[in-house]
This record gives sequence, C-alpha cells and structure tokens, in this order.
Amino acid sequence: NEDLYDIIHDAHIKTGHGGRTRVISELQTKYKNITYESVTLFLSLCVQCQRKQKVPKKGIVVKPIISRELNSRCQVDLVDMQTCKDGEYKFILNYQDHLTKFIQLRPFKSKTAEE
Repeated sequence: NEDLYDIIHDAHIKTGHGGRTRVISELQTKYKNITYESVTLFLSLCVQCQRKQKVPKKGIVVKPIISRELNSRCQVDLVDMQTCKDGEYKFILNYQDHLTKFIQLRPFKSKTAEE
C-alpha cells in the first residue's frame, strides 16, 4: 500500500498535480494494475488539489431595470470602426431603448462630445 501511494504520488507530481485522467495516463506507461478508484482516492486526499478546486459561487441576484416610458432609460455604446472606416466616419453610436429594445445607429467622426 505504501509503495502504491508513492507510485501514484510521483505520477501526480510529475503531471503537475494533474487530474485523474492525466495521472492514469502517466501510470499506464509503467504499471498495469493501478485502478481508477485508487487514483481517485489519492486525489481526494491531495491538500493542494483540494485548495485549487473551485468554490461553488453563490447565484447572482439579478434585479431587472424597469422602464415605464419610452426613452426613460437607454444603453449607449460607441463602436470603433477605425480599421474599416467609411470616409470621415470612424465611430458608430449605438443607442438602445430599454423599454422597446429599439436601436438607433448614428455615424460619428470622432469621440468628442461636440458632435
């Protein structure tokens, strides 16, 4: 049993704290009698691997934005089109109303507020 532990430990370290599949693949190059269960048991006891396991995240509470009238709330995005500009126009203003989801697009020559 101690030899089995040392063999699995060496393969686990050699694979950079790899998971079950990577450790089994490494072990199968030299050994044929090591089971998935023994590797899984070893991995469940590895403190470093347990620390890097993802902690279950709490669900995000979504509070919707409620709009009661047209143009009371909107989302504005500025799309950079400098790589494929059209004449003098380098940006596209994307205005979307939250209530109706209606989108208005308008070309801009610069990012400045004067335009």
